[in-house]
Amino acid sequence: AFAVAAAVAAGGTREAQAAVAEGVAAGNDVVTAAAGVDQAPLVLAVRGQRLAPLPEADWEAMIAKADVVLLGEHHNSTEDHGMELDVVRRLHRSAKAQGAPLSVGLEMVQQRFQGALDRYVAGDIDEQELYRATDWSRRWSWPYEPYVQVFRFCRENGVRLVALNTDNESLGKVEKGGLEALQPEEWRQYIPDKDGFSKMGGNPEFKAYLGAVVMPSYTLHARLGILQQTVSGQVLDQPMSLRNFVSGRLLWDETMAGAAVRAIQPPQGSASGVPGKVCVLIGGDHVKYQYGVRARMERLARLGAAVKDGAGAGRELNVLSVMLNPTPSDTLAPYGVQDLMLEMPIRQVAAAADGKPPQPPISIPLADLILMTRGTTSAA
Repeated sequence: AFAVAAAVAAGGTREAQAAVAEGVAAGNDVVTAAAGVDQAPLVLAVRGQRLAPLPEADWEAMIAKADVVLLGEHHNSTEDHGMELDVVRRLHRSAKAQGAPLSVGLEMVQQRFQGALDRYVAGDIDEQELYRATDWSRRWSWPYEPYVQVFRFCRENGVRLVALNTDNESLGKVEKGGLEALQPEEWRQYIPDKDGFSKMGGNPEFKAYLGAVVMPSYTLHARLGILQQTVSGQVLDQPMSLRNFVSGRLLWDETMAGAAVRAIQPPQGSASGVPGKVCVLIGGDHVKYQYGVRARMERLARLGAAVKDGAGAGRELNVLSVMLNPTPSDTLAPYGVQDLMLEMPIRQVAAAADGKPPQPPISIPLADLILMTRGTTSAA
């Protein structure tokens, strides 16, 4: 019923296979839509179990107030990429009016290639050279061309592009030997807040996200038989364990959250000292139900743990999470259900022995906003 790409997993050949298979299994057409967006998207606010259409002025004001806008894309949907360009343009306009530098964070590019992004924005290399310099064909298997329109806009307007993702070399270590395989310098780069990273594992909301979002991804990978090698291509003696798969996914999310928080800090040597804004282009799985990247960004920003020398410690971020063209299979909707599941329920702890009543039910929203390309099937 939804003629949009259903691929929502993270990048890489193994993940691309799983994402496409997931869309087909759910009955979605896995297609590439026509390029560009010729009109403003339909914007819906998630309000409990219902969706409320927003006037253009209202949602523009929301993104203008945000420190961070997370855009949860389908990696091979050109409709999603067209909406990303639209949002980046609007953010650039509002950030410029506020005197705040804007960055665009990219899940698609690993951190070792930040220099290539800097050279591209400076005009020293072109798109084809950027493609080669980021090792795109090996490290991000999704098509490159749909992203070029955003890259070009950023170069023409002096918007910094930020490499968010974990280097394959480090991720492969974790997928083979767990987090303990990381070297001290890798911990410092990717997980500066080891204590907070560990404690988050006991959070009831995170546990619900793990069971509802990450565990099914592992099951799908196992069913497709694509856990026999790491993301870096290293062949494993045995299929990747659940523990190492989850550790790799958490490393991925923590790495991207930390890099995005650092991107908000005022540029080195900035006279104004005005914090920046960042628009993050990222797979929908990392955005939905908050506990992929959003909750990690908020934690790291409060502690200042992702920022060198603790600059910006104690800052509360205004994060706006947005899902682009979501389908029921992108949410927790049961198979065959044609409505989006707008909330993730959290299992409650029973009443304590001292007789205190149990806490009221808790649920985590799918996102703050849903953006739909005009003319696609309604999300309601």
